[in-house]
Amino acid sequence: MLNALNRNLNEKTKAIRNRGYIPAVIYGNKLDNSIPIEIHKTEFQRYLDDNKIGNKIVEVNLNGEIKNCKITEIQINGLKEGFLHIDFLLV
Repeated sequence: MLNALNRNLNEKTKAIRNRGYIPAVIYGNKLDNSIPIEIHKTEFQRYLDDNKIGNKIVEVNLNGEIKNCKITEIQINGLKEGFLHIDFLLV
């Protein structure tokens, strides 16, 4: 399970990354609007190290509500070896 926080859209993504978080979004047909979130990069890296992603369902805990998602895209900065953004599809 990944713990997520609601993301303030007024905060620059660079500032979010400097705080140790990865900007992300949960989207899908079941939602009226996509949900901007942020996930701590250490927690996400541990999740990747312990799990094979593939078509696996990922539980995202957002404010105590569990959302079953699939990771559809992970954007990575190859030069700095850091995560830029993650897309989660609500299933």
